Amino acid sequence: MATGYRRYGPDLPRRCRFFAVGAITPVLLYLFGLNGATAALTAAVLVGIALLGTGVIVGLLSGAPPMRRALRQLMIGYGAAGITYVLGLLVGGGVG
Repeated sequence: MATGYRRYGPDLPRRCRFFAVGAITPVLLYLFGLNGATAALTAAVLVGIALLGTGVIVGLLSGAPPMRRALRQLMIGYGAAGITYVLGLLVGGGVG
């Protein structure tokens, strides 16, 4: 069984690019001049669409119901964002 770079290495650059695109998407809204609640809501909608799309693809590839996987992915993603936001509030972080 292959381990280390031989197993995951060739896909690593692609994974890094996908991660970077996902991470920069909400930030781009601020760079294009949106701010405050408008930027946050737009980012949440765009991220939600991406999460739903990812969930559908996972469902199709795994043979599971695509809509169920899409909603599961959406709940996990928004849940992680909510937990991160609350933790930021607890340690004194803030937006703006």
